[in-house]
Amino acid sequence: MAGGKAKGTSLRSEKRTTRIDKDVKKVSATNKLLSYAYDLLWSYRYFHVIVAILLAVEVVLGVLIIQKIPYTEIDWKAYMQQVTQFKNGERDYLNIRGDTGPLVYPAGHVYIYSILHWVTNNGQDIRLAQYIFLGFYLITISAIFAIFYRSRVAPPWTAILVCTSKRLHSIYMLRLFNDGIAMMFLFIAVYLCCRQQWRLGCLVYSFAVSIKMNVLLFAPALFFLLLQSSGVLRTIGYLSICASLQVALALPFLKTFWWSYLTKAFEFSRVFTYTWTVNWKCIPEHIFLSKPWALFLLSGHIVVLIAFLHKYFFSGPQGLSVSALVYKPFTLRERVPIRVERIVTSLCVVNFVGICFARTLHYQFYAWYFPTLPYLLWKTNMPLIFKAKVLIICEFAFNTFPATDVSSTVLHLSHFMLLASLFTASDESKYQSYLDAETRQDLTHFVNEECFDAARQFAMYYGSVTEELAEGAKVVSIDEQEIVLRLPKMNFTLAIGFGSSAPVTTEGYARRVLSGMSKEAEDGLARGVNMGQVMTRDYNEFKKNNNEAADDGELNVQLRRRK
Repeated sequence: MAGGKAKGTSLRSEKRTTRIDKDVKKVSATNKLLSYAYDLLWSYRYFHVIVAILLAVEVVLGVLIIQKIPYTEIDWKAYMQQVTQFKNGERDYLNIRGDTGPLVYPAGHVYIYSILHWVTNNGQDIRLAQYIFLGFYLITISAIFAIFYRSRVAPPWTAILVCTSKRLHSIYMLRLFNDGIAMMFLFIAVYLCCRQQWRLGCLVYSFAVSIKMNVLLFAPALFFLLLQSSGVLRTIGYLSICASLQVALALPFLKTFWWSYLTKAFEFSRVFTYTWTVNWKCIPEHIFLSKPWALFLLSGHIVVLIAFLHKYFFSGPQGLSVSALVYKPFTLRERVPIRVERIVTSLCVVNFVGICFARTLHYQFYAWYFPTLPYLLWKTNMPLIFKAKVLIICEFAFNTFPATDVSSTVLHLSHFMLLASLFTASDESKYQSYLDAETRQDLTHFVNEECFDAARQFAMYYGSVTEELAEGAKVVSIDEQEIVLRLPKMNFTLAIGFGSSAPVTTEGYARRVLSGMSKEAEDGLARGVNMGQVMTRDYNEFKKNNNEAADDGELNVQLRRRK
């Protein structure tokens, strides 16, 4: 069992119990349906049920939206005009145009909408296109749910928040923007990275970039994740995969008018229209269009980005070391697994930094980051009311048309409040998953019935209870932090903390912890000692070795670690 400080014990009235255990017991006794609902919202054991319900609701809601709300023509017709020219043989990006202007998206966009052009009868069957985009939307939120499940940073019920955006539904089903398709592939790539499938993740990520280059906002975090996980040599290989796909997709254009393709598909100097900006209506148009303003935003983006990259990749005992990277950089090293939480957090935060300093945010750009907002909010220490306010303000700003100085200002306030909270939050800031009622009952049965004499041994070893008084000890409650024993001969309960092994949030991990405790207690009693005696011995040895009394903090570090 992973170590740190020793298991804590305490005596208390038999009527008392742990907080969550008390709540669940009370609810269970009153209404089993409410107990199940409580577990459904707070335990990932039933997350698949929430997902199934949400997807079913989204299917029905999506059909109603498509059938009842009029489609709004913005870019679909222009996309179809552009891919028609491509299918007719045009390869010069400067000559491929639609009603809304020239083609400004990479080759992946052209291929995706060429397929849609074919499927929808040359773009005429818009209703069919809407249903296809409903499918894209369902895949997108499914990928988000899968990321939530693997990272477990936010409570399960926050998956509901992902489905609450009016604007997001509109972007996918009523506007048919390419932003939704790009983000669908991006979130699939993030999920693959969560599974440590870096090669396939890079391939899908590169394809997302080929649809719309805003996906490049995730690139800095992905680069350092690859370095941290795989070393320099493998990272070069992964980047080669990304580059090779870009070249392969763009080859028809690169062979003929390569300069036109590079300058239009990846046009970083593009000037945006003030009319459509959501985030900068709080400044005059001449400032919005000025180059000094663009340079100011770029500088702010770089500075804040460096600060977050340092926080996530170069600080702490597991941070990247420049000297380690340059030492034999081309040696093929064994891959190092990275925590899912670190992967998702760094990718989403780095993207959000780009959002905060974007030269403009159009209404469809909301798809770039709204699905990640619940995750980001639960990575902070903000009170729940402020988390709700951030979500409401963002939704308000992106549903205000035309944008006003007020809507833009409050949007920035919410963005930068969240950004500051993310920077100041510790890496451990997250929802703590808990053991649902059924799992706790199973674990109680495991100790009482499957682990022979474990409860009595726990009382004797961890609680320093005599053999006579420990007779008849039974486990009455288990939660994430402790196991509670009832001692009938003392008319008390004994709470034994899991110490550094806490929180115990899954049944499999809990069984390993309890089995380790049982083995430790059995071995200790066989030697004729209990935990109190072991702690006293270790403390005396510590004093002897250091020639002075230690304070509590030092003692916690020196106490014997559990194996």
